[in-house]
Amino acid sequence: MTLLNLKEKSEVVLGRIRSQLEKGRKDKQDKLEQEEFMQELVRARADLSAARNNYNFAKEPALLEYYIYEIKAAETRLNYYLKLAKQNNLSNDGYLSGLVFSGMKRREELG
Repeated sequence: MTLLNLKEKSEVVLGRIRSQLEKGRKDKQDKLEQEEFMQELVRARADLSAARNNYNFAKEPALLEYYIYEIKAAETRLNYYLKLAKQNNLSNDGYLSGLVFSGMKRREELG
């Protein structure tokens, strides 16, 4: 085996090692991004719940109207995140179960 062949083989091996390290970094980054996305989805769900709760306890017509808009915005945000999760084949029953909302519910149904 010549020195040139040994150098070429070592470069191939080093290339494979670098490739594996880069893949590991990318996998770790993807996992972190997925966790952050799921946490944002949970925050969106909590925001919707809070808006619905506030609506149920509001007395003033102006506040009721405000909370209607807040509920609609929170539903839209949550549905957007659910759509992204579905497009990216993300699933986690702890985060996604019972999160699909469609349309505004009446005040009596919000409890």
